[in-house]
Amino acid sequence: MLKRISCPLVIVFTLLLTFALQASALDRQSMEDLIHSKEVKQIEEAIERLESHLESQPNDGEALWVVAKAYLYLGDRLETNQLEIFEKGKSYADAAVEHLPTSPHPYFWQASLAGRIGQTRGILSSLFMVRPMKDALEQAIELDAGYADAYWVLSQLYHQAPGFPVSIGSKKLALQHAETSVTLDPTNLEYLLQLAVALEYNGRKEEAIAILDDLLANPALEKHPELKLDVEQHYLDFTK
Repeated sequence: MLKRISCPLVIVFTLLLTFALQASALDRQSMEDLIHSKEVKQIEEAIERLESHLESQPNDGEALWVVAKAYLYLGDRLETNQLEIFEKGKSYADAAVEHLPTSPHPYFWQASLAGRIGQTRGILSSLFMVRPMKDALEQAIELDAGYADAYWVLSQLYHQAPGFPVSIGSKKLALQHAETSVTLDPTNLEYLLQLAVALEYNGRKEEAIAILDDLLANPALEKHPELKLDVEQHYLDFTK
């Protein structure tokens, strides 16, 4: 009789445990959807939910890098307290690297937030951040050779940093990494814009303008007003 009772009890306990684990698990996709809305209130909602999750599971590397990403998106859309926001985001990214060292995502957001911190503090701090950014992005690529975002940001880094002996700036590497990102994802509008920028940087202005022409004619650009403004500004600059 006892054996007959124990089996259902085990099943019930197992089901309860499963439901508890599911309830506490991170719904990463819904968090990223909120972040990608680029709306401050929705990004803040994602942060609130992620930080609530991390209160009970502080070592969840996935949640740590997603909330780091959220802080970057938030800082980009506010005009005050940006440095504080980016620094908080980077602290989460640093923790994500510690708890999820075999994933490329923590390294990518660690690098991206370091870049934002450097830009916010000023030119000298930006230069100080270049090497750590480069190392983190290269680590992301080492973990995932197809991590297109890392090539895209590396292209920007090689384009914007001063050249030798001050820093690592390189026309050749800016173009090389831009081309790699587009090869990995040929329809990504941001990658295509960066490829145009890198081509112009290398003296290939006609090719750069051709890419911008294609971007401006692409209906998908209408869904990204911030990017559209950026493309239009580069077009004006390149065709002066």
